[in-house]
Order: sequence, then C-alpha cells, then structure tokens
Amino acid sequence: MQSQDYLAQMANLIRRNPSITVREIARELQFADNKSVYYWLDKHNFHGINDFKRMVLSDRSPFTDGLAVKQGSAQRYLARAPLFSWNPKEKDPVGEWCFLDDHPNPRGLYAVQVGDQSFSPWLMQGDVLIIQGTSGETSCWVLLAGAGKYHLGLRISDGSIIDPRTGQRVPRDCEAVGVILRQERIFSHSPK
Repeated sequence: MQSQDYLAQMANLIRRNPSITVREIARELQFADNKSVYYWLDKHNFHGINDFKRMVLSDRSPFTDGLAVKQGSAQRYLARAPLFSWNPKEKDPVGEWCFLDDHPNPRGLYAVQVGDQSFSPWLMQGDVLIIQGTSGETSCWVLLAGAGKYHLGLRISDGSIIDPRTGQRVPRDCEAVGVILRQERIFSHSPK
C-alpha cells in the first residue's frame, strides 16, 4: 500500500470519528504499534495527530486528492496554496493555486499572482510566485511590500536586499514578505 493510501485511510477514520485516538487508528489499519501512525504523519510533514486532524476536519484537505506523479526519478505531489492578488493590502485570498511539489504536504506556502509589468523581464503580468515566509537564506529572490505595492528584491551574500533594476539597496520602507521559491509562467495560445 502506498503512503497516500494510509493517509487517506487515516483521514476517513477521523472524519467518521473526530475523537479517534492514535491507538484506535493503528488498530484499524492493522499497524503493529502506534509509532507507525506517527511515522506516516511525520513522513507527510504533519506535526502530530492534532495537526493532521485539524487539516482533515477543515475544508482544505490537499492530501486526500492523492495525486502523485513520477517526474524522471523523483516523486512529485499535488500541492495547494492560497492565491493572493498583486495588492499587499488585500488580506483575503482570491483563489487557490495548485502545483506539483517535492513534498506531499508542504506547509507555510502561498501564491501571489503578478499584476503588472513593473519588474519585467523577471516578472511578467500573470506569473504566479510561490512564496515561503522570510528566511535567513542569502542569494535568493525576495518579495517585498512597501508604499502600498509589491516589489522584487534580491538578497545578496551580505544579507542586504537590492533592487534588481538598479543594483541599489531597496528603500527602508520596503519590508520582506517572503522568499520566492519558484515562479510559474503560463503561456496562452489563442487558436486562429
């Protein structure tokens, strides 16, 4: 049985009985002991049974989709992230972005859809950026917010962030929102 199957079975048990214990889950799945339940949860980036239960009982349950594909020799998984507009003042997502990821349940990611050409050629209108909260990494692309709009920055080896268009440090009123993990560009084709 594949790991997604175990996770889906655990999710079904929790939906039927939200107060089910780890011991009961292990017994239902015929595991030798409770550690197997924790093993599968940890393998899918869940921090214990309560974290998993919260995800299962919420409206968002990405692991139940069960989509996993082989890309070369790597296993890739369907991931979902809340999608935000190109306006940092908007606090509510405008939708959801689905993509393939190396991890079956990536945490702390969100997507932002670029709304203008101000950072061309790096970012084009319609591009989707997958963002993770700020980190201390050097030499990475960073999404910034300041003066009511988003900005693009490049964190260099000394930890400072520069504007890629000018090579100058970003203004002090710009605050790092997160590290850009990846950029997805959709090319549309209109039939003639």
